[in-house]
Amino acid sequence: MSLQTRYTLLKATTIVLGALGIPWSMFVGFCFGEGRYFTGLVALSAQALVALIDGYIWFWVLENMREKMAQKKAGSDDKSVAHAQ
Repeated sequence: MSLQTRYTLLKATTIVLGALGIPWSMFVGFCFGEGRYFTGLVALSAQALVALIDGYIWFWVLENMREKMAQKKAGSDDKSVAHAQ
C-alpha cells in the first residue's frame, strides 16, 4: 500500500470515528440518565479509548506528513540550487 493511500485511509478513519462519537456520546448520556450506570461506564470507557486511538492516529498522520513535506521541500531546494549553478 502506498504512503498516500495509507494517509488517505487513516484520515478517513479519523473522520468516521469522529462522526460516530456524536451518537455514541448521546447513548452514554441516555445510559446515565436512565440509571444504567454499568452500561454507561463501559460505553464511556470504550469511547475514551477510541478517542485516544483516534487522536494518536491523527497525530501520527500529521507528524509523518510534516516530515514528508520537509523532505520534499529540501529536495526541491537542492534541485533549485543545483539548477542555478
